[in-house]
Amino acid sequence: MYSASSGDERLDRRYAWAEAALKDGDPQAAIDILDQTLAENYGFTAAWHLYGLAQEALGHNEEAATAWRQCLDLDPNDHVGAKLDLARIGALPAEQATSENFSGALFDGYAERFDSHLVGTLRYRAPVLLKEALLRHCTQTGRPFQFATVLDLGCGTGLMGEAIRAETDFLAGCDLSPRMIAKARDKLRGDGGPLYDKLATAGLTAFLSSRPDASADLVIAADVFVYLGDLAPSFHQSARVLKAGGLLAFTVQSHGGEGITVGQDRRFAHAEAWVREALVETGLNPALVEPQSTRIDRGQPVPGLIVVAEH
Repeated sequence: MYSASSGDERLDRRYAWAEAALKDGDPQAAIDILDQTLAENYGFTAAWHLYGLAQEALGHNEEAATAWRQCLDLDPNDHVGAKLDLARIGALPAEQATSENFSGALFDGYAERFDSHLVGTLRYRAPVLLKEALLRHCTQTGRPFQFATVLDLGCGTGLMGEAIRAETDFLAGCDLSPRMIAKARDKLRGDGGPLYDKLATAGLTAFLSSRPDASADLVIAADVFVYLGDLAPSFHQSARVLKAGGLLAFTVQSHGGEGITVGQDRRFAHAEAWVREALVETGLNPALVEPQSTRIDRGQPVPGLIVVAEH
């Protein structure tokens, strides 16, 4: 079982001092403290990760990459998100940087304040924007804005479920974080019934793989693909579980270049051309692709795309 602690209170205190030094703008002091710490406990994974961040702050990207590779040697399951940092500095292809263990742990710790922080501080709008995009698509194509079976990927605490529940007969959700799932399970519909008819603690592709062929009318992923590099497996599984004419609706962060990148926020950004091509390759038609920001970060709108694809 992974632990962020060294198991030694004295070394954990040193780690906290190093963390404070880096936060205060003194990466060299952090490195000096961590050198002593790691000399006593070479297997302290969190200290190696912080060591990499301090080296990066000094412009020493090769040393940072070495530290983060050491994290992966010590913890191949990557609970600290070292692969994301390697991709961020160009030392690992972004397609290879997805870390489900890191994402699950991150959101487990975030569950209690998730709704208020996301909606209040970050002005998160993905559920509203996705619902509006689906309504426009259904209106333009003359189909009813109602879905028999909806799969909510990375459902979190249920914000997307709350937005789409009235248009849904059967709603199933999945998330890597057990605490997020617990929050979603506590939410109710207007009639007092559970918001979700089915919930699972699982990754996206694992959850989709468990669903029968041609069994869903809508697969939806609100601000979830920002934690995945290569979306092709999710697209393939979505195409398999969707009925003919079924829809895949999702948001991504985007960028003006090509392919996939990992930003300073440790989230994946997918170029529009990459998204379109990947959808077509899996038999999904990108019917609606709109530039749209779903949240604010450091006071600025984060570039993104709203996508509705048809099977």
